Amino acid sequence: MSSSSLRGSVRGCWARISLALVVLAALVAAAPLLLGPLPATDDGLHHLFRLFELDRALRAGHLYPRLFAGMGFGYGYPVLNFYSPLGYYVAWIGTALGTGYIGGIRLAHVLGLLTAAAATYAWVALLLPRPAAVVAAVAYTAFPYHLADIYVRGALAESLAFAFPPLLLWVGTLMRGDEQRAARPWLTPFFALGTAAFILTHNLTALMFALPLALYFVLLYGSPRSAAARWPYARLIGAGTLGIGLAAFFWVPAILEVRYVLAGQVTGLDELLLQLQPLREWFSPFLIHRYRPHQLVAAQHPLGLAQTVLAPIGAAALALQWRQLPPPARRAGAFAATVSLGTVALLLPASAPLWEKLPLLHYLQFPWRLQAVLTLCSALLAAGVVAWVRPGPFAALAAGALGAALMIAGMGGLRLESAHLPGYDRPLAEADIGPQGLVEYDYQTALWLREHGGEWLLEYMPVWALPRRADFFLPEDGVEATLPPVEVTAAQLRSADPLSLDLAISLASPGTISFHRFFFPGWRITADGRPLEPRPYGPLGLLAADLPAGEHLVQLRPGATPPRTLGAALSALALLAIVIWSWRSRTRLPLALLAGAALFAALVAFRSHRYPTAHVPVPIQAQVGEAALLLGFHADRQGDWLEVTLYWLALDAHQDDYRVFVHAVDPEGSLAAQHDGRPGQEFSPTRRWVPGEVLADQHLLPVPSGPVTLYAGMYTWPEVSNLPVLQDGAEVPDRRVLLGEWGPR
Repeated sequence: MSSSSLRGSVRGCWARISLALVVLAALVAAAPLLLGPLPATDDGLHHLFRLFELDRALRAGHLYPRLFAGMGFGYGYPVLNFYSPLGYYVAWIGTALGTGYIGGIRLAHVLGLLTAAAATYAWVALLLPRPAAVVAAVAYTAFPYHLADIYVRGALAESLAFAFPPLLLWVGTLMRGDEQRAARPWLTPFFALGTAAFILTHNLTALMFALPLALYFVLLYGSPRSAAARWPYARLIGAGTLGIGLAAFFWVPAILEVRYVLAGQVTGLDELLLQLQPLREWFSPFLIHRYRPHQLVAAQHPLGLAQTVLAPIGAAALALQWRQLPPPARRAGAFAATVSLGTVALLLPASAPLWEKLPLLHYLQFPWRLQAVLTLCSALLAAGVVAWVRPGPFAALAAGALGAALMIAGMGGLRLESAHLPGYDRPLAEADIGPQGLVEYDYQTALWLREHGGEWLLEYMPVWALPRRADFFLPEDGVEATLPPVEVTAAQLRSADPLSLDLAISLASPGTISFHRFFFPGWRITADGRPLEPRPYGPLGLLAADLPAGEHLVQLRPGATPPRTLGAALSALALLAIVIWSWRSRTRLPLALLAGAALFAALVAFRSHRYPTAHVPVPIQAQVGEAALLLGFHADRQGDWLEVTLYWLALDAHQDDYRVFVHAVDPEGSLAAQHDGRPGQEFSPTRRWVPGEVLADQHLLPVPSGPVTLYAGMYTWPEVSNLPVLQDGAEVPDRRVLLGEWGPR
């Protein structure tokens, strides 16, 4: 073997060892997720139940549900109209492949850790020797704020967003060295897709990194007047523009429609400024980092001691080697030092005038979010500690030892507890992630707002419902509103899913039909194919439309708004440009996009067929007292429970607080199972119903051991007396609506 071949073989060996160390560090960081129960975190339940709602919508065929219908006690929140969606889709792929909801969240976090570590290694390896790249990747993984995002905050989107800054820096650095246009044609579309994915993963993190990334590329590329820099600048700016355009279907309506909700407006300036702390309060005094609430400094997320020590030492080491470093490494070091100092300055009380005068900063909500920028820059500076060591066994040993110390310092202080639903001590189980768990989660969230404050907890509630936000889930005695009754002569529910509904209805006189949804722009309501004008109705501003007298087929569907149409058009144009570029450059990207789309479509089709949430309810023709019509029902087994959904149409406003019952009667006439309670799992009492309101009312019964006959009805409370029942034109003596037969499968 020639000496050059031997050197190449050795380099390849060290490269594989280095990458293996990086992957090992990411897996060690993910070990608590993989080997133990899901940790209790600040936001973990938020993301779990959003994943559940996304799954319900996808199983009904809605590929991009901007509204999660089950949230807000079934009134619906437009979460994905404002919150970046990609993280939930990543988690959903795991769910669709059989990991469950909890497993999907685990998988997303693990993929985020692996991608962030590998991208950091790839980027720094272009600038510094491989041992330094290993240290940078491990530091970026193990520095406290990254781990806190996963194990303390449970911030799914923000933790996944850690992968994109180093990924874009890596691709952008390659583009600077790729002066031959055809050498790496995949870089341009890849940078565009990475930019779009960054925005679609967490838009606030993308906004926060915009200026640091721009500074890095200006330092790296040099003057745009240089002939050598013109083409890289053109590619970079063009790719970034395409990426921003590709994500326009999300950010255009998010910006133009945010005035309808509180998102991004929930932290007052005074509260934000209180989080700015003196310099000493931003540094943890513990070598093995302690996480909130045991860190003994005022800042919620201080820098780790290892991070504080290594970053300046590494910066000094890079400065001492300045003449020996290649130009890209010098510029990267200058970038990291400059941005680190600027970021620290923004965390101090002296920066208050900037926070006051730059409204864009207010959308960060919490100054400590800037720790994400500081984590990346300090990781690069920390790599300077071993940048002077020549590649070889000693360098690998030094990088491995330093990486192990960083992992211990970052993870040794984690004190994890098992996640659980509010009010329960047992660890969270997969069976808890369902409609009942969602209602309990909603209740505790709203109750916390009522008792302790925290406006952000209901940030997606439409502004026209805000006067009731602190008590809309706890209605007071008395009629909610004086609204005219609807004169319904016949009604039949044709189909229903979480976001759509088909209702055949006949009105004796003009009336208003409403749905158990907060009104929000974008719903499409038609009668006999003709569009109706949606409007808010009643005290809570429910989605409603006015109908003329006569027979109609009313259809409710998610629709578009002008901002959504504009955003979709921009995204389509950007995607077309990316595909054309890729095709002309003869890259395989279009095939990869098609393969990814096909896989996603196959997963959606399989899951919607295997576990559908769209169904045709069993039709029922029954009137219960003067309160409502029972239009139909659907029964399905969910684990150890039989989920019976009743579909009601309210006829008039009532002061009485009726209870609903569902009985399962065995062939011998004995009661095999039952459920009693207020509609909407206790949170949609009949005195809150508005005339013409259609709502789905779920009841959970223990699964009967054999076939049963299902009955339903209403009764008065506290003096128990069943309301009269008129079914199929005849009065029912026992005042129970016969639903139908059900047998376990």
